[in-house]
Amino acid sequence: MKYPLYIVLILISFSSCSSKKKLNGKGKTTHLSQKKENEFASNFIEATTQKIIGNYDLAQKLFLEGLKIKPKSAVTYFELSGIYGYKKMGRDAVESAEKSVQLNPENDWYKTNLAVLYQKYGMYEESLKLYKTLVEKHPGRYEYLFTLADNYLVLNKKEDALTVYSKIQKTMGNSEELALHKQNLYLELNQVDNAILEVENLIKEHPNKASYYGLLAELYDEKGDESKTLYYYDKVLEIDPNNADIRFALYSYYSEKGKDEKAYEELKKGFANPEASIDTKTQILLGFVNVQNKIEQEKGAELAEIMVQAHPKDSKSYTALAEIYLQKEDYEKALTSYKKSVSLESNQFLLWNQIVFIEADLKLYDSLIVDSEKAIDLFPTQPLYYFFSGLGNTQKGNVDRAIKRLNQGKDLVLDNDQMLGEFYQMLGDAYHTKKENEKSDRSYDKALELNPRNLIVLNNYSYYLSEREEELDKALKMSKFSNVISPQNANYLDTYAWILFKQKKYTEASSVLEDALTYGGENSIVILEHYGDVQFFLNNKVTALEYWEKASKKEGASDLLFQKIKEKKYIEEAN
Repeated sequence: MKYPLYIVLILISFSSCSSKKKLNGKGKTTHLSQKKENEFASNFIEATTQKIIGNYDLAQKLFLEGLKIKPKSAVTYFELSGIYGYKKMGRDAVESAEKSVQLNPENDWYKTNLAVLYQKYGMYEESLKLYKTLVEKHPGRYEYLFTLADNYLVLNKKEDALTVYSKIQKTMGNSEELALHKQNLYLELNQVDNAILEVENLIKEHPNKASYYGLLAELYDEKGDESKTLYYYDKVLEIDPNNADIRFALYSYYSEKGKDEKAYEELKKGFANPEASIDTKTQILLGFVNVQNKIEQEKGAELAEIMVQAHPKDSKSYTALAEIYLQKEDYEKALTSYKKSVSLESNQFLLWNQIVFIEADLKLYDSLIVDSEKAIDLFPTQPLYYFFSGLGNTQKGNVDRAIKRLNQGKDLVLDNDQMLGEFYQMLGDAYHTKKENEKSDRSYDKALELNPRNLIVLNNYSYYLSEREEELDKALKMSKFSNVISPQNANYLDTYAWILFKQKKYTEASSVLEDALTYGGENSIVILEHYGDVQFFLNNKVTALEYWEKASKKEGASDLLFQKIKEKKYIEEAN
């Protein structure tokens, strides 16, 4: 039979670590018959093949069957440890790896595998012990030395790790990686002078590398030597005048020293550098967001403007500027910046949310319609944008378009009763505008089913029923509940009184309206007019006329109100 190359390699490996003669536990030799040897080899090849092609369950089963033939096969335990590791069976992986080392203690590959597993599963002392033996046997193997140092670090044995790094350094030379590792360790051990020596040695080998001078400046700052700190920061700028990081380092340095003006000047220079990381700038700007100090707010705005000039084609700069304006409650400028950001990178869901919320708050309904439709094109499964399209179209009188979008959007709402209730609330308003009362009522009923404490629906729905003089008991119950939830609300009291008026309960209506007038109703044209209406039916016609005249002086007085005043009597509004 002809075997593939990888099977041949396995056979060579297998034959090198197995023999027909094996010692038993009493020191005697045990022999496997040639038949058993062949059976084991065939099983091992099949198991290894299954492992190579990814059939780990079958491979595991075959390896375990092989151990029944040859219970002391180190290579089989080694292979099983790999399978157990892949299957996240940590304890089995370690136990199998330990068994392979016990059976063949001279095999360094088995020891390395076990050491790696010890490290992987947090058994650092055990891993350390194995790597120490491997390093003693192979002092030139850098991978062993580096991993030995890692184990020392995990065990917080920093001095021992330093010793290992120094050993690597002597044989490998003064590499940047080693020097920086040692420098960090010296700092952790509070040996600043030794850390400085490591960086100075790097500078001797690389005299024109600006970052090393920056490190040296930080170390002298740690030591408290201000003159040398500034000297080496200047050295960085001498070598690399456009260095992207030095300005931020100087900003931190001067801030810690309480030199705020100098710190801010360095910060502005850093923000003006197009090469400096925009992510670093954005992170720094977060410190200027949500601050109450007006001076700091202005600084944040100035920095954000500088960042936009440095990164005019990066959406992050405009997003940061928008956040600053939002904090300052300059919503128009925030909106402009958010729109610029999405024009550069359109697929920013959270920014589109901000855009439509701001436009709704500012009552920019034309823009709201346009932008909510753009957002629907980008995020067709997000119900929020259908809601805002419905709002904008309702406000602009495009009621049919609003109803279409609201019905589409509500079907996209998942596990959010509050949002779904708001859809039905707006549908109720839209259908009411079209005088499709049955659909309006169904929508309001559904909104209240989802949120029985929806004050807007409770008030509006009950008022609309009273205006139509339909289901007045239901209307009164809803209105009463709204006043329980929100007492001393003049508008809700007015609705309650108006329903009583429609039920011809004029004395009760008058009492409720007097409460409404107490809680701000004197400023409401509707409440003043309603109080006059009620007084007319209580035969207090002088008082009725007085309140109608008070109402007529408010903005928005209707022709019907002036007709009441002229004729000095109540006139029913035509439906």
